[in-house]
Amino acid sequence: MKRFFFIALAAALTTLAALTAQNAQGQGRIELGARAGLNSQDMEFSGSDRATAGFAADSRLGWHLAAVSRIKLIGGGGNLFGIGLFVQPEIVFSQNSYKIQPDGEAVSKIRMQTVDIPVLLSLKVSIARVQAGPVFNVMNKYETTSGAVAMTPLRPSVGYAIGASVDIIGGLVIDGRYHGEFKKLKNSIRNGDQPLAQDIRGSLSSWSLGLSWLF
Repeated sequence: MKRFFFIALAAALTTLAALTAQNAQGQGRIELGARAGLNSQDMEFSGSDRATAGFAADSRLGWHLAAVSRIKLIGGGGNLFGIGLFVQPEIVFSQNSYKIQPDGEAVSKIRMQTVDIPVLLSLKVSIARVQAGPVFNVMNKYETTSGAVAMTPLRPSVGYAIGASVDIIGGLVIDGRYHGEFKKLKNSIRNGDQPLAQDIRGSLSSWSLGLSWLF
């Protein structure tokens, strides 16, 4: 999985470098910008040990910040009825909070921070766009803010994103997106120094709504 991640990341960076060179020669167009918004994330765990028997994870509304780019491949005329194909590499920082309660334990509050790199293919029709592509997770950090139960992610993941956006005016874009995982994440759960479970597999999925500004 790590080898696949680094190969995919290297391919994405190589593609971005080549398109940047084309843009400098007047053969393409790159828009850069930023996005901020809200996300709702669900965390579900499965397992046969006592840590996941009756395990509950109650999520709260989170937020995200992103550095975004939009690179024109073909078409994409500036008129109202323009059609084009784009690639959208991004770097997204997200934060969510959870209340978790393994069976027989008190409620703990967990703050989760993630850094993801989506590389999406985007089809533009008039002012609307649809996007889809892989999402490479480079960081999952769990921090216990209340209680004794702690979680530790054991590996990064590769997921996917599907979304749609609408170009408003002056580079402003409203973006809605769903993010899922191809495989369940591996985590360990402990209470202080006492392990409750190892290699618990859990799934993460999220909906996000953001406002971008590109120039």
